[in-house]
Amino acid sequence: MTPWPSDGPTKQDMDQVFGKIRLQVDDLLWKHRIPQEQATALLREAVFALAHRWNRVRNREPWLLDRIEKAVRRAANSSPKEPRDDEEPPS
Repeated sequence: MTPWPSDGPTKQDMDQVFGKIRLQVDDLLWKHRIPQEQATALLREAVFALAHRWNRVRNREPWLLDRIEKAVRRAANSSPKEPRDDEEPPS
């Protein structure tokens, strides 16, 4: 795993940023039915991206949420479509 950049955030910094958007992230993952393993991978990528841009990103919570939302939408659009519980299976 890649270490944090030396001038990057502390674990507490990242916990604080993520804590502010956690409910929104949970809603996104649930709404788009992202499996836990895939969610973990895309969240890890977004957190590392923020860590590496820490000093250049002023509004960190919106930046991270936007990054996660885009990754979730890409993942949802690329996964095979499963029928919803309230939909009829194809005939």
